[in-house]
Amino acid sequence: MEPMRQYGRPRPVPGWNAPLPGPAPMPMAPPQRGWRPPQAPSFTGYPPPPMSPGYQLPPARPVYPPPAAYGYRPLPLRQPPGGRGGGGIATALIIGAVAFGLVVVTVVAVLVKRAVDVSEGGSTRTSATRAQTPSYRYPLTTSRSAASSSASTTATSRRTSTTTQWTLPPPPPPPRPKPVAALGNNPLFQGDWGFTNAPCSTSTWPFDIPHADAFYRDLRGCMDPEWRRLLDGHDLPWSSPGLVVAGNYVDSPCGDKNFGTQTAAFYCPSNDTIYMSTVGTSPSRYGNHDGIYLAVYAHEYGHHGQELSGIWSEYWNQRRRAGVDSPQGLELSRRAELQAQCFSGMFLGSRRGGTITQHELDLAWNDQDRGDGQQSKRDHGSNQHAESWWRHGSLKNRLWQCNTWLADSSEVS
Repeated sequence: MEPMRQYGRPRPVPGWNAPLPGPAPMPMAPPQRGWRPPQAPSFTGYPPPPMSPGYQLPPARPVYPPPAAYGYRPLPLRQPPGGRGGGGIATALIIGAVAFGLVVVTVVAVLVKRAVDVSEGGSTRTSATRAQTPSYRYPLTTSRSAASSSASTTATSRRTSTTTQWTLPPPPPPPRPKPVAALGNNPLFQGDWGFTNAPCSTSTWPFDIPHADAFYRDLRGCMDPEWRRLLDGHDLPWSSPGLVVAGNYVDSPCGDKNFGTQTAAFYCPSNDTIYMSTVGTSPSRYGNHDGIYLAVYAHEYGHHGQELSGIWSEYWNQRRRAGVDSPQGLELSRRAELQAQCFSGMFLGSRRGGTITQHELDLAWNDQDRGDGQQSKRDHGSNQHAESWWRHGSLKNRLWQCNTWLADSSEVS
């Protein structure tokens, strides 16, 4: 029992080493077998020392807790070391961890949504992506009204619609060969080119206009592949000439012609057409002999070869500048006509087999005195030169051997 205090005196304070009474007993887990924690001894307090009246009490000393009881108890929360700023750092770390977690959750959500969209869109989205791969194609321009549609409509249309795209047109074809305006140095005379030794046959003979048309078309079928090969080989253009078979008279872009003893056939460069006549090369005179008719037709086809290669246009340009009927102009005309004679001989001399036999070649060989004769205008060459150039072509069968533009003037008189 606590002793009675006198009024006016201070409350006694426990001594320096006087412990406080122990805490109330707490329930604990049952101890292990054979072992029991000892009970804490009880202490009785000591009376405070006497103090003189009027003397002020010293500051109270810290109170120490009693010895801890045996057994597990949770540790009290303690403030981490580091002074006053430790709490702020911990808070920042917690906030950063939370923010990082939110970012991770957001990224995962986006990836999951894209995976769902891909599974829904499927092949449509894949095909749209491939269609936009640069492959020289251009997509159609989007209109302003389509661009202003809502986001949901745009997203839906991207998944369901296909993109219409234009493809580039095919590359332009390589440039077509063009004639070369040249005479002696024309590409046609480069190399060692000639006609092949091939047969040629006709189905009839030109005893009237219908049969003559069929006859000359057969001959054209023999000459087309030969001239095409020669012109293609020199990178020059080629086309098959037209054909007109007439009697006494014909009207053409190159003028009206009366066939007879002075005109057997002619070539018109204005429409690339060969004009043949049943009167100029009369079957009543030559009969059923292919060689003579073929020699005339091959001469006119030779003019067509001159036109395609660029020789004919250059020849006429130079003749007009010199004067069509001037001595120099007439010499240019003779060079052009004698070259066609040489081309004709080349073709007949190259034929082997078919209806163009050696006998037909001999008949044509002896029928080439088709020069100017006693005419006043010397524009085709003498009979001797007309015959010699034809035979020269038949024997040599080379284009460069027919280059009359480089021949001496005495050889083209």
